[in-house]
Amino acid sequence: TLDGGVYTIRGYVYFTSGTTLSIPAGAILKSDVSQKGAIIIERGAKIEAIGTADKPIVFTSGKTAAERAPGDWGGIVILGKATVNASNPTIEGGIGKQYGGTVDNDNSGILKYIRIEFAGIAAEPNSEINGLTLGGVGSGTTIEYIMVSYGNDDAYEFFGGTVNAKYLVPYATADDDLDFVNGYKGKIQFAM
Repeated sequence: TLDGGVYTIRGYVYFTSGTTLSIPAGAILKSDVSQKGAIIIERGAKIEAIGTADKPIVFTSGKTAAERAPGDWGGIVILGKATVNASNPTIEGGIGKQYGGTVDNDNSGILKYIRIEFAGIAAEPNSEINGLTLGGVGSGTTIEYIMVSYGNDDAYEFFGGTVNAKYLVPYATADDDLDFVNGYKGKIQFAM
């Protein structure tokens, strides 16, 4: 549980099954410049990141505002237990963790009023971390009021799953604004 304020993400930070990462409104999480960070919520873990319109939670580059660029850090990866149309898939981006299952109403937590900026690193060709990567995430998860901007790959990529998402804003990303693979079956409302 974070108390608010500014935090530094160093390298890939994994939250394993049974753990919950709680982030309060107004918190800022910056990536270390040399050890490009990423947050990975594994199957069975949760993220409870609930910002507000006045106090969003911001995930961003650790560089100064004038030096920030797409690809300064990884991004957020959430892996759930909902159905996908692949057998034992492993999420891309050099993470090496499986996603998907048979629990379509799986709950990986809440992301609400979030900004994700300057993310998207390529671990290897055609294997990137996006601003927000959702692998087999279930419909019990809440994804609302999210802006992903200045990403080096996709803003949002859905790898199967059944999660519904509302109020999504992708802006100035290098690849897809919204990308869907492996049989995504959720609903998107109010995306711009």
